Amino acid sequence: MKNIVLDSNDIINKIRRISFEIIEKNIDEKEIYLIGILPNGKYLSQKINSFIIENSSINVNLHFIDIDKKNLSIKEISFESDADEIKNKVIILVDDVMNSASTFMYSINEILKYQPKEIQVAVLIERYYKSFPITPNFRGLELSTSKSEHVQVDLGNSPKVLIL
Repeated sequence: MKNIVLDSNDIINKIRRISFEIIEKNIDEKEIYLIGILPNGKYLSQKINSFIIENSSINVNLHFIDIDKKNLSIKEISFESDADEIKNKVIILVDDVMNSASTFMYSINEILKYQPKEIQVAVLIERYYKSFPITPNFRGLELSTSKSEHVQVDLGNSPKVLIL
């Protein structure tokens, strides 16, 4: 049985709210780095980037991180120039669903090598089955589901969040 939790309008509203929370928390920063965790973190970070640009004077640098989720290893981080550019900067990791938090844990571990000022976490959906002690700074929706249920985020032509 499929239950739609968020439709495309709901998703945009959640992203907008997350964007404003990011602006409020980082209002004194001249520059921040959004790093979307591929694949769905790319879409979300691009949308957040657009809202931040529209509504603040904060300069946003958009990058992506690709994680092999089966082997929990980093495939690639896309920095346009030198990775040292993020030293002493605020980094915001963005993904669609936080379940066990392992994806964020491995991403944070990699980013710490570059000595950022602060790492913040933004997630569209937060579930409660964490294996690691990571709590998002920004969340669109907290979902209480059973462990057997699966949260699917579809960001195609008609974005939606489903519980399967």
